Amino acid sequence: MGKYVIACIESDVEILDELYNKISRIVDSDYIIESYVNAEQALIGCYNYIIAGNEILITIVGNDTSGMKCEDFIVELSKNSPNTKNILFNDVVSVESLEKIINLASIYQMIPRRFDRVDFELIILEAIKLNALDRRLKDYQKVLESAVEKRTKELNEINVKLEILATTDSLSGVRNRRSFYESCAPMITYTRRENKKLAVLMIDIDKFKMINDIYGHSVGDEVIRLMAKKTEGTLRKSDIFGRLGGEEFAAVLPNTSERGALKAAENIRFEIENTEYHTAKNEKIKFTVSVGVALLHSDDPDLETILHRADLALYEAKRNGRNKVILSKADINQEDNLIIQ
Repeated sequence: MGKYVIACIESDVEILDELYNKISRIVDSDYIIESYVNAEQALIGCYNYIIAGNEILITIVGNDTSGMKCEDFIVELSKNSPNTKNILFNDVVSVESLEKIINLASIYQMIPRRFDRVDFELIILEAIKLNALDRRLKDYQKVLESAVEKRTKELNEINVKLEILATTDSLSGVRNRRSFYESCAPMITYTRRENKKLAVLMIDIDKFKMINDIYGHSVGDEVIRLMAKKTEGTLRKSDIFGRLGGEEFAAVLPNTSERGALKAAENIRFEIENTEYHTAKNEKIKFTVSVGVALLHSDDPDLETILHRADLALYEAKRNGRNKVILSKADINQEDNLIIQ
């Protein structure tokens, strides 16, 4: 730990000795009392102490033998030691000197050169006390800033978690219904404005109620998780995938033509068809999905309209034996109604 330095500057050696003796009687070994006959030596000495990790606690400035004025010394020192308490003999400064010090640094006390006219020891003790208080306040501020920084980080992490919870389906781990709609709405607007293509898939697990009835809801939940993971793995990063409820999911595929949409849907159907879930009892469960496909039309007002067509296609796939991909009837041979890229 560094020491606390009290620097005395006075060309009169007798006064320097008196300063040293008075200060020595009231401070302990944590304090270094330095005597300088001129300000230039004092500035160099103070800088060396600062570099070594010590604090310039107090300066007592009187007459000196150098060409450096007292105000210049204080201003220069304050650049590296702004908290130093500067005590000046009142016969060494002019109005101009005071103006410069007040504007660019600070003065703690002005005292007469005759110490019998002032309680000098008390002034020194008060300056030491103020410096100690300043240090405690700085230490407390650092602790407080650290605590605020830590709490801010914690709150940011909590907000991220809350955002994830608010936008993620807790069972499947993909977007929930609200997040899916909020994410897709701007994409529909952008796609229509830019005359690009877009496709929507409605995906439903076939005979899911039977899985629940035979194996229980906990197994049914695991099947939903597995289906969501496998489906998301077949889609592109730019696609938006979410769970709308129950065993029903949807995906929006930007920049996707009819052929691309049908291929993406078939990839999902094939991936699920070739997936097995193993229960805790080592039972193998095979399941399939049906997929309805719809494309964005130039007159579609919103996402709900396209989802409705995809939903009708999904139920058509169910009626035709399940484990199928069906294109919406409204999109078959309706190229003129589609957004043309």
